[in-house]
Amino acid sequence: MTSLAAFAAARAADRITLTGLLGLRALPYVAEGVAPVGPPIAGLVVEAMGHAERPGWHASTGLHGFVALPPGPCRLLVTDPQRRFLAAAFAAVVPDRSAIRRGIEAGLTVPPTTPRPLLRDVALHPAPGGPIPRGHTAAWGIVTAAGRPVPLARLALATLVGGALRTLVTWSAADGSYLLLLPGERPDLIGGAAPWPAERVLTLHAPNPALAAALAADPLAALPAEADAIDPEAVAAPFARRGFSLRAADGAPREGDAGADPTLPLQGGRSLRWDIELV
Repeated sequence: MTSLAAFAAARAADRITLTGLLGLRALPYVAEGVAPVGPPIAGLVVEAMGHAERPGWHASTGLHGFVALPPGPCRLLVTDPQRRFLAAAFAAVVPDRSAIRRGIEAGLTVPPTTPRPLLRDVALHPAPGGPIPRGHTAAWGIVTAAGRPVPLARLALATLVGGALRTLVTWSAADGSYLLLLPGERPDLIGGAAPWPAERVLTLHAPNPALAAALAADPLAALPAEADAIDPEAVAAPFARRGFSLRAADGAPREGDAGADPTLPLQGGRSLRWDIELV
């Protein structure tokens, strides 16, 4: 790395725009169609797969900034050593800014015009076992099929966000555990005293056999890039819709027939365990 690149890598985002290439800012997921909200998540590991560079962390902006990646497509992997958030993969095209780098290092007063650095916000889902804020409504448990954990199952739940009905999506972890955290259904937001009964429609898509085999071999390498943007009902999607049954924390099955899209019983302002068995 040149001295100029090293200088830029250690400083704030407004300075790395001189020679920087790619900045990634991770924020907590809210719901589908709702922009993620701050503050930016600190303490993450961000990697551009196949490249040795580790980005600088700019606390003032929350950006992980790369300054030495080659131009072209790359796969970004975000993991949380503290296990507060699920790992996620993203795709990016690194802009070619080599002309401005050469101009600055050659001492040009007016560097040549090049594409702007790519700065992206990405959303991360809360991880099972992570903290559940006091007063939040949540459901958690394990997704299994024939008694075996199902990683990367896509769970979609109808929920209230800002007073409007939205779809909240999350994913099961490598051990099949999941957490559905409903940030819009809190006593201080919608009124009433906890707990209150609620029924929410839940849909589930499980990885197809090829994706399931890849996840079993290497859970991080097999993570689909931009997973939240995948339409699980699309013909080429690596997921299939599955029916399921629910079992409460005491092991009692939920009353009613197992099948597609059963309602998930919740207690407003509380956290409940519901294990999910694919049928």
